Amino acid sequence: MGTIVGYILIAAGIADFGLSYLDINLTSFLPPEISKFTPLVLGGLGALILNGQSPQENDDPALDRFKDKDKGNKE
Repeated sequence: MGTIVGYILIAAGIADFGLSYLDINLTSFLPPEISKFTPLVLGGLGALILNGQSPQENDDPALDRFKDKDKGNKE
C-alpha cells in the first residue's frame, strides 16, 4: 500500500513541476511562495515513503551477501 502512495506522490510532484512551465498551478490554493516548493515536497515525501518500506517487501536474494553476517568472526 505504501509503495502505491509513494509512487503517486512522486508522480504528482513530477506533474506539478512539469505543468508549472505551462502556467498551470496544481497548488493554487497555497500562497505563491509555498507552491514553488510543492514539487520538491511531494517528490521527497514519496521517496521517503518508498525508502521506508520494510525489507521483506523488497527482499532480493542477490543482496543477501551484503546483509550483516555473524559479527563474532572478526578478531
